[in-house]
Amino acid sequence: MCECWVVNPDWLPIDRLPIQRSRTLGEQTEIHEKILNASSTSELMGVYNQWSDAYDEDLTERWGYTSPQLAVHLLTTSMQTKSIAVLDAGCGTGLVGSHLKRHGINDITGIDYSPGMLEQAKAKGIYRSLLMMDLNKPLDLPANSFDAVTCVGTFTSAHVKPEAVNELVRLTRPSGRVIFTVRDDYWEATNFVDQVIALHVQKEALIEQIRLEPYIRSEGSECRFVVLRV
Repeated sequence: MCECWVVNPDWLPIDRLPIQRSRTLGEQTEIHEKILNASSTSELMGVYNQWSDAYDEDLTERWGYTSPQLAVHLLTTSMQTKSIAVLDAGCGTGLVGSHLKRHGINDITGIDYSPGMLEQAKAKGIYRSLLMMDLNKPLDLPANSFDAVTCVGTFTSAHVKPEAVNELVRLTRPSGRVIFTVRDDYWEATNFVDQVIALHVQKEALIEQIRLEPYIRSEGSECRFVVLRV
């Protein structure tokens, strides 16, 4: 069961969006603890490079990770997806890209900062292009390049700062969608809600949905799914 807020794009309450009480987490694997506790981007990329071969099996079969499927579902139910160009930001090994492909979306660009992850994504043969980019820095891509942007499993602890959402919005064409997840403890510990509300108030990207969903089922964690209309 999820907790979901569907927001009227022309209205936004002054009070902040509801915050779910934190829950006690279940078991975390050693690799996941290393990711959450990484103190620098280089340390984090080292962990991902070492993990890339087992990444898909660990997440989908052992941990019960279903965010890629839900993100693609939210995309395909929020806009027409025939012949659209999608940026998969923080694409990892291509889990989101695989689901986009299954829904008939073929023009997919992936970006990630881990060479090991990009090699796994390349092997899937589903991306039009794959680029190594740091989401914490300005992206060397033209504005309005994509009809939609997904960013799933990237906004967690040491990964990517909330301000990176501005770049995702910049790259999205008018009437396009930006769909991303934020691990819930990271949402609560940062200014993410302020970032999203500012985009809405300034009418740069209007909030369509914010949902609270399971994240890593094996540990009992949750994440926010955010759907923005540019």
